[in-house]
Amino acid sequence: MRYSTFVRIPGSIARPAPKSGTRTAVGREDVAPMIFQKLTAAALGVAMLVGAAPKSAEADILVMGGNPEGSLFYAQSQAIASVIGQHTGDRVDVLPQSPTVFFPMFVSSEADLGLSSPIEANFAFRAVGPYEGANGGEGYPISTIMLGSPIRLSLVVRGSSDIQSMADLKGKRVASNYGAFAGSSITAEAALANAGLTDDDIEVVSVSSYPEGVTAVIEGRADAAVGSIGSGILQQLNAAEGARILSIDPSPEAMARSKEIGSAFVPIEVPAGIVGVDSDIHALSYATTLYGRSDLADEKVSAILETLWEHSEELKAIHPSLATWTPDRFADTAVVVPFHPAAIEFFKSKGVWTDELEARQAEISAK
Repeated sequence: MRYSTFVRIPGSIARPAPKSGTRTAVGREDVAPMIFQKLTAAALGVAMLVGAAPKSAEADILVMGGNPEGSLFYAQSQAIASVIGQHTGDRVDVLPQSPTVFFPMFVSSEADLGLSSPIEANFAFRAVGPYEGANGGEGYPISTIMLGSPIRLSLVVRGSSDIQSMADLKGKRVASNYGAFAGSSITAEAALANAGLTDDDIEVVSVSSYPEGVTAVIEGRADAAVGSIGSGILQQLNAAEGARILSIDPSPEAMARSKEIGSAFVPIEVPAGIVGVDSDIHALSYATTLYGRSDLADEKVSAILETLWEHSEELKAIHPSLATWTPDRFADTAVVVPFHPAAIEFFKSKGVWTDELEARQAEISAK
């Protein structure tokens, strides 16, 4: 696999974990991202952005991983952080880095939450695939807080390109190696596999993040890259060169090839009229999921869930892609990483924890 070059993920830097599972705003040092082999010092030096102002000087600070600016996850993380901050006594700072940075930070309690694909989180939790050997082979201490909006992913080309289908990518320059940005590498591989293609059929273009992949298309360095429908960088491509999202094949045979790369992938219909979509197509999808470190205090998990359960309507007012981030999706058997114990208790209190969810929790807990 193309991401095998960064499978050895170092452990966390030595810092004592806060006893309470949180940190306070008073006198707190800026959170330093974990050292990761394939990320440059400049990338790790990106300052965290404040999701919402604290209600008081004594408010706790939660750090939430949210992918780089320009990605859909970044915009969604900012919205989620804002709503949590407005309705709890805590402040949520968004760390604009990929899971390969913030999942290791769960070990040392330097990060508390993170928005990620279930496919990448499952790899990180079980120390397999691009996360082989992570945390001494134990995997990272990740728990599911809630499932959220379905994301829509495929490969995107310039509007003027003669590339009309996935099959047309054979021999073309495709941004498919995203280095430490594992989620996009996985998506590129799954999209190509859907059409029966591999790296051997294309000219691999290497980039360092999802936004850089689309930027490579804008600048003409690549013919295609992973496109997350609704992301800011996709709108930039559309404004600069026009954008065309390529349709995947939703047939069972084609999806079986995609699922070999990531079992959580499912096909989703995308109607015409969205940026990059001139006619109805299908894209790859999964439930965007909010994860937390496994030792995050129960009261913090409960407060987050209660806030988003009661105020989910506010999310779509901040970013339209969160219109489907609704309580009916929070607990679902599509989960691939075990729920946090406090999340289970919360869902039981709301009457939505079912026998099927209990069975699924037992199945995926048998790590």
